[in-house]
Amino acid sequence: MDALTLLSLTTPAVQLIDAEACGFAEGVLVVVLTEVDSSLWEVRAADERVLSELRHHYPGTTAL
Repeated sequence: MDALTLLSLTTPAVQLIDAEACGFAEGVLVVVLTEVDSSLWEVRAADERVLSELRHHYPGTTAL
């Protein structure tokens, strides 16, 4: 899901600052998005394919 799709799930008046979104599959935590400011996101995922897909769409990403 791209950032605009994620943000479209909230109301227009919502601004994310120091936010965390968790994604679950069958009750198991699989991805965590941590938004530090409007331009920095940290992504943690149990599946390397998720991280690879993000690197593909956002080539400027760096591993922590």
